[in-house]
Amino acid sequence: MRDCNDNVPIWRVVIPFIVFLSVYLYLYTNAFYGMQTSPVFLVDERDLQAVRKNKFGSVTQFLKLIEQSDESLTIEVPASDLKSTSTTTKPTTKAKQTQNMSARENTKMVEKYKSEILLNNSEPLLTLFTSWKDSPEKYLLHNLTLYNWVALRPFVIPVIFTNEISVAEECARNGWEVRHVYVTAADGVPVLKYMYKDVMNSYNSTFYAYTNGDILFTDTLIQTLLCLRNSSLNLDKPVLMVGKRTNVLNVTESEGSTWVNITKMVEERGQLFTGWAEEYFISTRSFPWSDIADVVIGRRAYDNWLVYYSRKSKYTVIDSTKTLLAVHQTTKAGNHEGHGHTNKDYNHNLLVKIYKRIKYNLGVIECVEKYTAYENGIAVVKSRVVRTSCMT
Repeated sequence: MRDCNDNVPIWRVVIPFIVFLSVYLYLYTNAFYGMQTSPVFLVDERDLQAVRKNKFGSVTQFLKLIEQSDESLTIEVPASDLKSTSTTTKPTTKAKQTQNMSARENTKMVEKYKSEILLNNSEPLLTLFTSWKDSPEKYLLHNLTLYNWVALRPFVIPVIFTNEISVAEECARNGWEVRHVYVTAADGVPVLKYMYKDVMNSYNSTFYAYTNGDILFTDTLIQTLLCLRNSSLNLDKPVLMVGKRTNVLNVTESEGSTWVNITKMVEERGQLFTGWAEEYFISTRSFPWSDIADVVIGRRAYDNWLVYYSRKSKYTVIDSTKTLLAVHQTTKAGNHEGHGHTNKDYNHNLLVKIYKRIKYNLGVIECVEKYTAYENGIAVVKSRVVRTSCMT
């Protein structure tokens, strides 16, 4: 045995050791850096590196990483739909086959569009923006949003509006675009329409949307937008898509880590919120934001007014609650946090000054004439008859 060991060249031991040590140091350094920059969120490093901006050498490499992903872009029906259909008759074998076929075709469509975006042959679906301030109390919440939105790339461009260096650096480091807040009111709160105008001038996408920084999405956002993009609707005219949110109290790190976990969490303890609160505002580029009043984000009244204004102006307004899951990370501040801010009535006072009387009740979700729903596993746009009290 001793003679055998003596005959082994030293380089056969040294070289593998050096290679192993180099790989170990590389993985350890990257893992430590990831934990250091976002210690409250666990994401598969392979998937995270695949979606972070400028973290891959070529489009081909990125496509391979996406193909290896554990997450599939098939439709996950929100808990609200699951509950409403739980008592219906089970689909027949033929119906199941039709649904499976439609789902496969839909997945192929999604993958094809993804490739087109990565090859710069198509623009992204959505520019999604928000704004928040550095807050130790909301560190976990904001980090969950940070990684949740960047996982929607390349379909979605996540954008943060902030004048705080710490927030800007954290978001930029993790694949977000950063924009400066130029126009404010109500003691420093961003004015909504100037945020839309800024992103429309800065990024090319089919849709543009604002929502609060405590909202988590799943692939249902991508599926619903693809549905709208491929529908017969004229997107050259103003379109506004809105929807309810689902409240979940104290979302944990694990619950908010993946689309699958988010969907499961909603099924177990999510609560669909009132139709008086529209949570996101997805518009086409043709939507006339320049004509919108200077309402600010994070204060009450502007959401119902915006829907009412759009309906009265004969724009296409769509309720996507049934197909688009938007999860609100509810904290101890509750589900009416905006009502407790300073200048909470800023928007209402501004709108009354301009329009004298505002019919907020005509801007609730239940008054929106068009909505999205699932048919054979695919989201489609439908029309519905609203109650008489919704007539403008």
